[in-house]
Amino acid sequence: MQELQEVYFNLIPGLEGNLFLQLLIFFALSVIPFFEMHGAIPIGVILGAPTIPVIIVTAVGNWVSVMAFIWVISMLRSKIVKKKKKKKEPSKRAIKARRYFEKYGVPGVSLAGILLSFHVASGASLAAGANKKYVSLWITVSIALWSIVIGGLLMFGINLFN
Repeated sequence: MQELQEVYFNLIPGLEGNLFLQLLIFFALSVIPFFEMHGAIPIGVILGAPTIPVIIVTAVGNWVSVMAFIWVISMLRSKIVKKKKKKKEPSKRAIKARRYFEKYGVPGVSLAGILLSFHVASGASLAAGANKKYVSLWITVSIALWSIVIGGLLMFGINLFN
């Protein structure tokens, strides 16, 4: 692990000892869809950055990107729904997705966002016709919850091996 930290600190001059720059890197990593905070938190903790600031910064970065995604998708959906006049039979995949959404709702889909992506979870909820504010609330809860769980497990795991 020490070798990893040395490589990391040699990537950018002045990175070692500059907590702001380190947190900025983890923020940028957490904004990337599918990588999100569940990829950035472990990297930050393994590279030796302070755990609590890493958890907070990556959760905020992930939240910002998902909220922007929700805003864009809801705008596009409203334009598409206005233009769409005729009804067409939904595909088998759409029917199956709709059944899962009706069974678990926005909270279930949001909490399952860790499995694939919070962007996909929010997009699926919006596509199913859920309210933008309700989706935003549950995605926020889910990101906060999963950030704490991942950070806590990593802290426990690293302390266990030390």
